[in-house]
Amino acid sequence: MECRVEMVRAKVCYLSTGIMDTAFDSQVWPLLESSLQSGFDLAHVAFSPFRCKMTDRYLHKKEELESTGIKTLYFQQGPPMSRVFLWMDTRRMYPFLRKWWGGKERLVIHCRGHLNAYRGLLLQEMSPTLIAVIADLRGAVSDEVGQGRGLVAKGFGLYLRNLYQRLECQIVEGADAILCVSKAFKEFLQTRYDVENLMIIPTYVDTSRFSFSPSLRQLYREKLRIADRTVLIYSGGVAPWQKIEDIVDLFIKLKENAADLFMLFLTQEPARLIKMIGGKIHSNDFTVLQVPHREVPGCLCAADVGVLLREDRLTNHVAAPIKFSEYMCCGLPCIISKNIGDTAQVIQEGGAGIVLDSEGKVPTVSEFRRLLALNREEISKRMHQKYSSKIYFETILRLYRTLAEGGLA
Repeated sequence: MECRVEMVRAKVCYLSTGIMDTAFDSQVWPLLESSLQSGFDLAHVAFSPFRCKMTDRYLHKKEELESTGIKTLYFQQGPPMSRVFLWMDTRRMYPFLRKWWGGKERLVIHCRGHLNAYRGLLLQEMSPTLIAVIADLRGAVSDEVGQGRGLVAKGFGLYLRNLYQRLECQIVEGADAILCVSKAFKEFLQTRYDVENLMIIPTYVDTSRFSFSPSLRQLYREKLRIADRTVLIYSGGVAPWQKIEDIVDLFIKLKENAADLFMLFLTQEPARLIKMIGGKIHSNDFTVLQVPHREVPGCLCAADVGVLLREDRLTNHVAAPIKFSEYMCCGLPCIISKNIGDTAQVIQEGGAGIVLDSEGKVPTVSEFRRLLALNREEISKRMHQKYSSKIYFETILRLYRTLAEGGLA
């Protein structure tokens, strides 16, 4: 009589910051699909921001995600301003998680961001021998939340800064594994804490989509009606530290010596960005678009030079902007400010752009022309070796298996 042994799939729960997070499509969703395809028993818990509205876009995306077979539990987080609210979030989630998990075997919880990492530790307290926590830290959050303006905002910002620093300390001490986005962030954490279990997982890219393509470039230049223009592109948000006004000023100065220069903005907040431009650029010389993530590669291929400017502060010193990885994998030469995580080193070693060493500096005419002459296919190929999601998915899935088997104690 044959004895058949049924293989038990390792259980993994991923805590995300919600399906409408700007990083979800590029950083979370592909990893969830890869985990599922690799045989893990996967559950995804999506914590939407406090007071997040259920828009048509949200409902459509929810439907699209569910069609992939990824089991997702949806929760709206409480105000992220105290341990009490984080504890309440965890208590609301736990019965649903326990029902799926069963509580009898190892569970790996991958926690994206500081708040989810703390929630993961709270879950671990309920079953310390069975739950392993991966803290996927995305940056210097205590610095980011402390950027208030005005007396009251600054006071509240100081309170949040202290809270997040205490949470970070507890997370670093308690997590079974810690992921961080840059070498600069790893060094920052190691100078602040006595920690060794750190892995660098930069903001990766699906290189089957983000790759320089001459045919895609031609298609999108015609589609966007910019076939006869030299195009500077910014893709990203509109937070103060993303320096939209400085990008506008840079464009205006570059245009003094390049009459055909055109500015293309990609953002999820087009109305706010148009307001920030404030009429400084002639309407014939720019456009602001909100496009689905699947169309971003075409827009990047259509452009000639990318731009990424940031404030000179801790938040940016340890950052790994997703858009930089996408720029690079599309072979897009870049103009960037210094001290943005590891980006300056990547640019200089890869010969892929210009690093501005002071605020307000503008590339010379000859420097800008050299950018336009760079071989984009070569840049794209080099950067695929650095940022391809396949490389990092293998690392993360291997970590899941190790922790599921009780490793890294």
